Amino acid sequence: MSLLLAFLGFLGFIVGLVLIVIGLIKKKKMKGGLVLGISVVIFIVGFILTPVDGTESGKQADTHEKVETVTKPKEETPEEKAAREAKEAEEKELAEQKAKEEAEVRAKAEAEAKAKAEAEAKAKAEAERIAKLEALKINGSGDTATKKFKLEKGFVIVDATHQGSSNFAVKLLDANANMIKLVVNEIGNYTGKKIYAVPTGEYQYEVTASGPWTINMSQEIPAEVAPEGKVTGTGDSVVFMNISKGAKTVAFTHDGSRNFVVKANDSVLLANEIGTYSGSKVQKVEDTSIYYFDITADGNWSMTFE
Repeated sequence: MSLLLAFLGFLGFIVGLVLIVIGLIKKKKMKGGLVLGISVVIFIVGFILTPVDGTESGKQADTHEKVETVTKPKEETPEEKAAREAKEAEEKELAEQKAKEEAEVRAKAEAEAKAKAEAEAKAKAEAERIAKLEALKINGSGDTATKKFKLEKGFVIVDATHQGSSNFAVKLLDANANMIKLVVNEIGNYTGKKIYAVPTGEYQYEVTASGPWTINMSQEIPAEVAPEGKVTGTGDSVVFMNISKGAKTVAFTHDGSRNFVVKANDSVLLANEIGTYSGSKVQKVEDTSIYYFDITADGNWSMTFE
């Protein structure tokens, strides 16, 4: 900046001299003297401000050293280091705690979503189960060819009632009207359960009756599964029992006057008697499992697996 002022002062000095000369030649009053004076002043100021060699570079060096001195990191004292490390540890702990809380929130949300999905799936399955049971409920009065219904492969439990004085017979027919099974064949009023095995298919009943009747079906294992041991009942009944494998002693009693028949899994005939009965036999059980029994009786009965 000082050099620029000196240069401008020198330039103004030249211009002032030129103006004075021109004024003398033309004998006119010019402002050369004013310009010359101002220029001299500017030149002197600039000259005074011009630094001596090395002074400016020295100042720059001092400034650079000051910058370096300012920017050079300050060594920590043991107290400062301990405070810094404590702060960093606290910040780390807070970050870990926050991450843990966020993970817990996510886990809770996921668990709630899973529980909701399971509840919805369970509710849907229950609704489907109830709808299926409703579809397998049939009722009527007198002789009737029932509506057709679908059954899956497995067992079918039939819970039937009849109010009448004549024959009550329930015949199971397949889709081609072939009789598959005579499910019930009784006289007069009737309340009882039967069970039989079927392949998947479409079926219907042909009912012979003298009064109102109901047929409710199910293909589910009931909640009441008897442990291995003794069970009792009255009339036509269905029993599910959990039996272990091995040689079993099977004992029966019956105090009725008509047929007493016990069939396991619709394939193994365990008892086939008429009237009052008490007896036992040995039966080999191949696998530990739940077995179902179809019991035909007109009185009180008992069955024991040991």
